[in-house]
Amino acid sequence: MFVQSIDISRFRNLEDMHLEFAPGFNVFYGDNAQGKSNLLEAVYVLAFLKGFRADRIPDMIRFDQERAQLSAVVCDGNAQTRLGMELTGRVRHAYIDGVPCNSVRSYLGILRAILFVPMDVGFMQAPPANRRSALDRMVFNLHPSYLVDLDQYQKVCKQKSAVLRSDAPDHALLDAYDEQLLKYGERIIRFRYDYFNLMAPHICRVFASIFDDSLRCLPVYKCSQMRSEIVFGAGNSASCDDLVGVWRDYIRTSRDREIARQQILAGPHRDDWSLNLDGRQAKLFASQGQQRAMSLALKLAEIDCLKSEAGVEPVFLLDDVSSELDPVRNRKLFEHLNRITVQTFLTTTSKQHLSIDCVNRLFMVKSGSITCDA
Repeated sequence: MFVQSIDISRFRNLEDMHLEFAPGFNVFYGDNAQGKSNLLEAVYVLAFLKGFRADRIPDMIRFDQERAQLSAVVCDGNAQTRLGMELTGRVRHAYIDGVPCNSVRSYLGILRAILFVPMDVGFMQAPPANRRSALDRMVFNLHPSYLVDLDQYQKVCKQKSAVLRSDAPDHALLDAYDEQLLKYGERIIRFRYDYFNLMAPHICRVFASIFDDSLRCLPVYKCSQMRSEIVFGAGNSASCDDLVGVWRDYIRTSRDREIARQQILAGPHRDDWSLNLDGRQAKLFASQGQQRAMSLALKLAEIDCLKSEAGVEPVFLLDDVSSELDPVRNRKLFEHLNRITVQTFLTTTSKQHLSIDCVNRLFMVKSGSITCDA
């Protein structure tokens, strides 16, 4: 899968332009605040229907303009699809091959992208909601049908929460919502559990090969109803059936507490996850450099997992990663990138930071203008 070309009109500070990309490395260089990240965000918006820095539509439209437009030709094998996006006011309109798309589910998944930006290095210290959102995107990239269950679960959560906040909660209605939560929530738990089982060896291998082969990096999942964490790749002490069973038991016994607190107290929407380093919580014991390395290893492992488990080669969006790594880790990163075959969009303030064997296309970015050097 790769983005063959993109057309940009009135998006952030970028000039109106048409750009052609190579299937391999596409490098964008220039000083800070020139528009390099905006180009990555344009691709990201076409993949996920929202930006990665701010999801307010007016923030993505060029100052003093009423609308912005994006379109890209995406190649996947012998198939070509043109994705389009129009942003106006507070509304976004999506198009597939020029035809308006009214279903998010039919749009998402056509272009699969993985993003790494400098702020990702702090994901282990971020609020749990941020980590859950990141996990949902990761699972969705591998299993697009995950979105259906997640949407339904979140919808039922809102409906049940409204009943819990009422003056006289209807127990029959709460029973009905609980059954739906169990139905969709169980699927979410199983998706997540299976995903971490698949990802664990990839995370461990990538971290060891690029950053430190003396330490073992593994994903951990914290169920909101269990005291202990589940460490994947280390011989799980709890099965997926255990997770589902604990949650079912909790729902059956938590009605009075939920009514008293007027909120849903447990479920996959309150679970958390992170990474362990040699059996210890990374957010508590890993150095800043190790946490940066683990965050990037997670993204690279996601690429490996998608390729090996689903035969999907996603587009990799890599924003100024050299600023987050020391010279040794930076060199090992590029050694790994030289071995992978996915299309990569990489930004940097200087071409001197790059250690890529073959840059397929080089772009200079200055004051919102992007020109191809090679």
